[in-house]
Amino acid sequence: MAFFDIREYMDALEAAGELHRIDAEVDPFLEAGAIAQRLAERGGPAVHYKNVKGATGGVTMAAGLVGRGMKGIWTKLAIALELDPTMDYRLIQEEVQRRRESSIRPLQIGDGLCKEIKVSADDVDLEALSAPQLHENDGGRYLTSWAVTIAQEPGGGSLAWEILPLMVNSKNTLTVSFPKDSDVAKIWNSAYKPEGKEMPFAIVMGAVPAVTIAAAFRMRRGGMTKAEVAGSLQRGPVQLVQAELSDLLVPAASEMVLEGVILPEETAETGPFPGTFGYATGERKTGVVFKVQSITHRKDPILPFCTWGTPTCDIHIARGLDCDTQLLAAFEKQGSPVANIFTPPWLSGSVVACTTQVPYTAYAQAVAGVVRNTEPTKYTPYILVCNDDIDITNPVALFHAMVTKCHPDRDTWIIQHTEAAEDAPYLTAEERAQGRGAAAIFDCTWPLDWDRSIAVPPKVDFESCYPLEMREKVLAQWSSELGFPKETDRPV
Repeated sequence: MAFFDIREYMDALEAAGELHRIDAEVDPFLEAGAIAQRLAERGGPAVHYKNVKGATGGVTMAAGLVGRGMKGIWTKLAIALELDPTMDYRLIQEEVQRRRESSIRPLQIGDGLCKEIKVSADDVDLEALSAPQLHENDGGRYLTSWAVTIAQEPGGGSLAWEILPLMVNSKNTLTVSFPKDSDVAKIWNSAYKPEGKEMPFAIVMGAVPAVTIAAAFRMRRGGMTKAEVAGSLQRGPVQLVQAELSDLLVPAASEMVLEGVILPEETAETGPFPGTFGYATGERKTGVVFKVQSITHRKDPILPFCTWGTPTCDIHIARGLDCDTQLLAAFEKQGSPVANIFTPPWLSGSVVACTTQVPYTAYAQAVAGVVRNTEPTKYTPYILVCNDDIDITNPVALFHAMVTKCHPDRDTWIIQHTEAAEDAPYLTAEERAQGRGAAAIFDCTWPLDWDRSIAVPPKVDFESCYPLEMREKVLAQWSSELGFPKETDRPV
């Protein structure tokens, strides 16, 4: 059964030892962010701030709901997907890939808990929600760093669900400078802004994890909607209810919903706010203005946030999973011999590694072509192609393969003047303005024309250097007779 709401999910985290509730007062100005950032970097439980300084109406906050866990990097993600918390990431990938193969359409219902309390336009006060300032260099207080912004083309056209950090600008306005490839921006710029029309929006805070994870995915328009993806992730339809001010549909059991319109003629300064690389590369920009005209929420709402800082936090986990499952599907459709894909979340999505059999010389370039033509990985600057005899989720094995098999000259290709992520910290100001950079392909496989028995040196490791009988004997005695601690999943 899918989680009914975020509260049920948080209870499941707590039962697994992956949620910590703080009763002491926590200041939303930097303190809440500092706690969450340290937990993200070191690996720790999700946190529920039950006493937020300055908050009214029973508002509390939460952070790290699907980020790196205390018991393993994938623990909270597995719980969010109702899988075994100790499950290997490769098995999580395979399960999510299976679920994404068939969509589950949402179910519209008449009413929902998100409408327990209704706040009219005259009473809207975003400042009373104690939005956190997460980092010292942020441009202000960001309310929606782990919320879902919803917009739709007129007449029931293209639907956008997107994680879009918006900064509190006044008691009833939020502002943002749209990132490149923003789905909400595409609708705004094509269907509303040219006509000078106000665009309705809804911002959903505190939805079930499948909803927020799906919103963090990056998908090409025209296929499955993110509402359908969320249903497939949780193996059951997402229950939606119509918003108060428009025809938009919002998750019925979410904690809070902000509604209103983007104003076509109004702008405001916004930012900076970090991107996923963990650097404050942005600057103060002119942004669009979201005017909030209604708030509905549950009693004592829980408002989640994500720090968007140095990995590994929620956005890195969700987007890494998206990259891996979309690429696996792309290679399978092609009939490629690629066996495994991994986008290390602790590298901010800047590296895609794969293991494969090598059917012909320079096959790494063909692999890179698929990576660069898949939506969530189209800006990936580093692509590592490895033989299928290593575990690429193990950083030691991955980079050992790179430094031992990849010739710095022969096996490295640079793609010049290609599209790049706008927040990549290594870009010059000119490159950032043009949206251009470079990408590198590293062929970490043995050359096909090498005689494996002569040219390839034998590997010296536990699996290769000892007969099977000796390995089995050592492992059987590891704890019982040799006295070593019982081995668990390898920590990252």
